[in-house]
Amino acid sequence: MKKILAIVMAVAMVMALSVTAFAATYDVELSLDNLGYYGATESTNVTVVDGGLNSSEEALSVLLPVEVAYGETVTVTIKGSSDGAFRVWLLNGANTDSAIWNSVDAENFSGGDFEFTISLEMNDNDGHGDTVANALMFKGISYGTNLDNFTITSVTLVTDGDEVAAETTDDADATEETSDESSEEVADTSSTETSSTETTTSTNADTGVVLALLPMAVAAAAVVVSKRK
Repeated sequence: MKKILAIVMAVAMVMALSVTAFAATYDVELSLDNLGYYGATESTNVTVVDGGLNSSEEALSVLLPVEVAYGETVTVTIKGSSDGAFRVWLLNGANTDSAIWNSVDAENFSGGDFEFTISLEMNDNDGHGDTVANALMFKGISYGTNLDNFTITSVTLVTDGDEVAAETTDDADATEETSDESSEEVADTSSTETSSTETTTSTNADTGVVLALLPMAVAAAAVVVSKRK
């Protein structure tokens, strides 16, 4: 009986070590209302196509649904097409906040349809003292080159399960206020969706902690039973 309990204890402890808090997943909004740096002031050079965004300008950036804190790593999955190679990184304003991902160096990609999964760490790459990154930048393959018929149709952000800063504020939207009832309804709907997302993220993290404790409780119970035998 004690041998059986010893095996149960060992398995339970291994399970406890393998359980981590759940990661949070976010879909990035691809619209003219969610453009970041190089977007808010140049939206006339960005067009909506097939549910995504297209540009042949110097750069295109989109705001993220959460701010990525210094030292945090996020996994980004991007889907789309391009007639040429391109680069990707995290940013805040005009500052580069992560190492630059290069499609040629990383995937030997120089044109066509693509689906890439990229890991980016917020590290204040430009050294401007940024503590959070709030957008994702797409740019030509080298300085002074433009994007080449670049279309992005899907961007998914996955955090590493640790704390991520509060949701970002869209500065472009903040500068405009409207009293139109339909605009207020849209704002209310957006607020409700954000609240739901935050609740889901919090629940996932709490659930991960609970699952981590359950195997440990089983192991403790097994110890008590073995001592009584």
